[in-house]
Amino acid sequence: MKPTQKRLLIFSALLSLLFILGSVPVFAAEEAIPSIGIEAELQSDGSAVITETWEVRGVSSGTEYYKALDNMDGMSVHSLRVWDESGTQYKTLDSWNTDLSREEKSGTCGIIKKSDGYELCWGIGSYGDHIYTIQYTIDGLVKDYGDYAGFYHQFVSELSSAPESVSIKLQMADTYLTADNARIWGYGFTGDVEIQNNGLSVLSSEALDDGDYVNVLCRFDRSLFPLAPKSDMSFGKLQKSAENDNSNLFLSIFVVIFLACIIIGVILALFLSSRYKLADGTTVRLPGRKQTVKNWAIPFDGGIPAVYAAMGLLRKGIPCEKLMGAYLIRWQEAGSIRMEQRESVSNRKNAKKEDVIVFLPEKRPDQEPDKTLYELLAGNADDGGILWISDLEKRSERLHEKLTAWAAEVKGAGEKTLIQLNAAAADTKGVIRFTSSGFEQASRVLGLRNYLMEMQKQGEDGASRKELWGDYLVFASLFGIGEQVLKSMKALDPDYYDTFSGRYGYNTYSMMYLMTVTNHISSASVPDTSGTGGSASSFGGGGFSGGGGGGSR
Repeated sequence: MKPTQKRLLIFSALLSLLFILGSVPVFAAEEAIPSIGIEAELQSDGSAVITETWEVRGVSSGTEYYKALDNMDGMSVHSLRVWDESGTQYKTLDSWNTDLSREEKSGTCGIIKKSDGYELCWGIGSYGDHIYTIQYTIDGLVKDYGDYAGFYHQFVSELSSAPESVSIKLQMADTYLTADNARIWGYGFTGDVEIQNNGLSVLSSEALDDGDYVNVLCRFDRSLFPLAPKSDMSFGKLQKSAENDNSNLFLSIFVVIFLACIIIGVILALFLSSRYKLADGTTVRLPGRKQTVKNWAIPFDGGIPAVYAAMGLLRKGIPCEKLMGAYLIRWQEAGSIRMEQRESVSNRKNAKKEDVIVFLPEKRPDQEPDKTLYELLAGNADDGGILWISDLEKRSERLHEKLTAWAAEVKGAGEKTLIQLNAAAADTKGVIRFTSSGFEQASRVLGLRNYLMEMQKQGEDGASRKELWGDYLVFASLFGIGEQVLKSMKALDPDYYDTFSGRYGYNTYSMMYLMTVTNHISSASVPDTSGTGGSASSFGGGGFSGGGGGGSR
């Protein structure tokens, strides 16, 4: 046989052997994991006592089971306890040695600390069918994200055998979790998430496949977890991370193709969106953001309705909750209301601290449209003149309809003002449009927004115009950049910032809370139907704790 033919024969034999070996299935240490049931009791300090029940069938090899918990930065795991189906509690060891034999590990459990998490381990014991119950505590699971408390955790990840059924129940010891104070979302499996029986539940409707997982995102009122560790991100960013699809290749390809198909349409739309027809029939173009001249002056005599209407005519509408927030800031300075936190009175269920509006009728506004909003909100207050955010959330659907009607009233009042200022007029078809001079004034509204967004830099380059800070804060709230502007004010002139804060009943250190509570109260007026139940998403993004594999080994 020639050397070349011999080498070819050897290569073919090795290739065939690899193919045969590759076709041999790899069996797990058990036939199946029929079910995993998880109960988590959440504590007010953000910790959780978690009890998991694993049903395993046909264990035939291996020495131990384990559950990995990864990405546990800022969290700790302790108090591991394990029982088997006989009720025997395993001995918890101070350290765990994975190299011991099955007999040596039998009846014991322990925790392995890793660089980014933990492994909860327990001995298999005898081969056959088993039901293992493991209990452990996670400190710092629930965190305070500033706007809400919550967590994003992977309760089940890829195991030695994919579970046929997964159920999760989350509760608090002394508090009912309801749609009024909690939300829940699920990712990575086919099933349902619900708020029921005073708790949050997760239930798979199909057996999990390899690669499936059970990620759970929960949101709570901050007052339920007053001692939870604080996070440096908002819950909105956490939720965005949860909903980010990093694994769905088909969706990624579809998005790329979709973007390629519409890019010309987008360019055309941007071109047309910058063109505006004036009342006299002529057409003008709005310069881009970078070309818009920054404007520190307050447009339209500081009237919220005129600015609100002008933004609408510029096709840059403002949500009614932002409009409401601008009025709340102005009322706080005028002494018409106080926004603060109060302890719920004893006859309110599940007493806790809540954001509230305290109405001060002696300084109630008497001009429209302030008067309409004031009476609308005050009409939902209790006998003491206090509007609790929990009541606002409960009535949000009905209240939002009235707020939408009120916003239309503000728009009408604003358009009337623009007409009186010769900034707008009705065209031949009766449509309200800018006049030529009015369009220039409206562009200054966008210039003010740009100025406020870069206020710190503008102030460092010239005067900080402290006499206008009150109006700046009102319109920053209207534009949704209130917290950013407060930070700029504090950086520009810390001494005056302290005096300025006093005008609102706050000090330097608590002034930021004014904007936080304003945003919280305003957002509470918008009905939130997401996270109260429904199907779980088949995919989820990064940012979760827990997971990382597990099962037998």
